[in-house]
Amino acid sequence: MELAAVVQNAQALLYMERYVDEGAKTYSPFAGQTEAAPRYCPESDEPFFELVTVNAPRDRVSVFQAHPSPGLLEHFVRQQGVLFPVHPEIWANETIEGLAEISGFPREAPIKVAPTASTRTVLALEHPRECPDHFIKLHYPVRISRFNRELRRQNIHNSVAVSRDLANLRFEKFAYLPDALGITFGIDEKSWGFLVREARPRPFIENRFLIPCFALYAGDLKHPDACPLLVQMIARLAVEPASFVIREIFTPIVECWAAAARERGILLESHAQNTLLEVDQDLIPRRVVHRDFDVWVDLEARKRAGLEMPFLGRGMAADTDEAIKQHYSLVYDLFIGHHFFDYVLRVLKSHYTIDEEIVRAQVRNVFHQSFPDADRFFPARTMFSFRNEPSPSLKPVLEDMQQEPVWR
Repeated sequence: MELAAVVQNAQALLYMERYVDEGAKTYSPFAGQTEAAPRYCPESDEPFFELVTVNAPRDRVSVFQAHPSPGLLEHFVRQQGVLFPVHPEIWANETIEGLAEISGFPREAPIKVAPTASTRTVLALEHPRECPDHFIKLHYPVRISRFNRELRRQNIHNSVAVSRDLANLRFEKFAYLPDALGITFGIDEKSWGFLVREARPRPFIENRFLIPCFALYAGDLKHPDACPLLVQMIARLAVEPASFVIREIFTPIVECWAAAARERGILLESHAQNTLLEVDQDLIPRRVVHRDFDVWVDLEARKRAGLEMPFLGRGMAADTDEAIKQHYSLVYDLFIGHHFFDYVLRVLKSHYTIDEEIVRAQVRNVFHQSFPDADRFFPARTMFSFRNEPSPSLKPVLEDMQQEPVWR
């Protein structure tokens, strides 16, 4: 892909989501695995597929909101009922609980969508003019990468609650795509549904464009000879490679992550799929845009800060201090350091002469300046990851990698 195409906005973003990820999913034995049918995967040549929709009665659903735009809210939550989309592969699965009742509701027009990098999150390709561009994250209980991609009440409630909370995080380089609306069929903890993610970052700034961070270093499936977008950007802006990456990518990621963790107790999973680099019309990086907020929350940190607790489960208040440290390490050392920064550094090394230890040392300095009391929250001299062998309960188990954390 040519870097100049980024300013084509929605179409360019969708192309990067679907096809500029060659070599980006090698960070674990599970990263490239999927049970999703091929036509619903991002790398499919199918330009779109259609979500099945029904008109669900208002009294049969729960609605969660993080200040959605009026047009978005009115599109899904209507006086006569709620527009409820279902992934076609799930619609065909008679074992899905509640589907028999849902299938009896009046059918609505299907929604034409295209998959994004996460497979179960899709971009709505058509919608009413008054409704802004948006993504829909779906209940899709098949195994993609390591996990079964259910979308239950807890996931939906927390994603919306975190989106509301992030409005309080004021940081020049920080922006986010809010999970502004969530709907479940039913009210119990097993109820499932969907999230609507607005495509416009908050706070919004005109004439900005988004690049998924994995697309900065990944190959282009349709143009295998294309140079990585990061290398093209460095050449276009005529900047020194290592200092540019430290200043415009690594430092904002670390500072934003540390601010969210320290000030709000929110452990953003800021790996390369959940972050996007926002650039202006001259393709100069301006902010890092975050997305996907079904994340761990340090409830004790929020309690110390006097913050409200609008979350279900997935808080760490009941865990031991050691377990909390393991989660901090997993999210920063593994998701950000190993799954993201290592890949960027690999591209730098393959195209330029750099001293990788100097790069890491500068990032470590940024980390400790941003998180001066990190020793209270992180394990000393080691890092944690998911165990590769599945547990009998199919729940992820953390294990000590017995490796020095090179990015903190």
